[in-house]
Amino acid sequence: MEEIIRFYGSPNLKEPYLVAGFYGWSDGGRVSSMSLLYLLTRLPSKLLAEIDAEPFYDFTVRRPYVSYKSGTIVSYTMPKNEFWYVEEAGGRSLVLFLGEEPNLNWLRYVSAMMHVIKKFGIKRVYTVGGLLDRIPHTVEPMISFFVNSENLKKEVWMLGGELSDYEGPSSIHSLILYMCMNEGIEGMSIWAHSPIYLPFPDIQTTYYLTKKLVELLNIDLDLSGFEAESKDFRARLDMEVQSQPELRRLVLELEEEYYRTRRKLGYIS
Repeated sequence: MEEIIRFYGSPNLKEPYLVAGFYGWSDGGRVSSMSLLYLLTRLPSKLLAEIDAEPFYDFTVRRPYVSYKSGTIVSYTMPKNEFWYVEEAGGRSLVLFLGEEPNLNWLRYVSAMMHVIKKFGIKRVYTVGGLLDRIPHTVEPMISFFVNSENLKKEVWMLGGELSDYEGPSSIHSLILYMCMNEGIEGMSIWAHSPIYLPFPDIQTTYYLTKKLVELLNIDLDLSGFEAESKDFRARLDMEVQSQPELRRLVLELEEEYYRTRRKLGYIS
């Protein structure tokens, strides 16, 4: 397995948790990748390991990125799947993973992740995802939780969260939860619902998801700047809605649908 994993050190981590996010299908509204990037840039993280891209992507579908300057090639970038570590965060070590959901060889890909998880003694795994949904930006963001152990249900309920029912096509998140369960490692998948009409990254929902992650991990992290950015995003989006009658009608329709069919007592706050 180590032939497809490159390690950059062997730190002595203290009962670490892993938080994983992905670009691709499970990154609706960019909330998965942006929440991981926020943590990576705000915490003192160091590169721990990366998974080789070559076995896992159809490069006619997901093409590598090339840069030329004055006709001369400068860089050639393959998809990245990197683990970073923070020596201390919330009383324990933290490992952050940001990758791209693979096109190929899912079992081998997650087996590589599990190799890193077991090598560094990771005690719990959180995955964060985003999906586009029929929810307006004017209401409390929706977050769905999925777990692989009864013990974690209690933590979701203590947060005031809802455990969701789902049956259908799977993302890489579910395979990670399943393989962690088989190894006796606790895992939780947290999905934020982003409005279907947003043509740009959803900063408001990303902030909300990141705030929940910080609470779950008990990290001392100042989110005031991110909160201000979220409020500014909301204000600009409100102005955009008011200037477009068709969009305004859609938001009103989604608000009515949300309060009629989706709002529940005790929903996560």
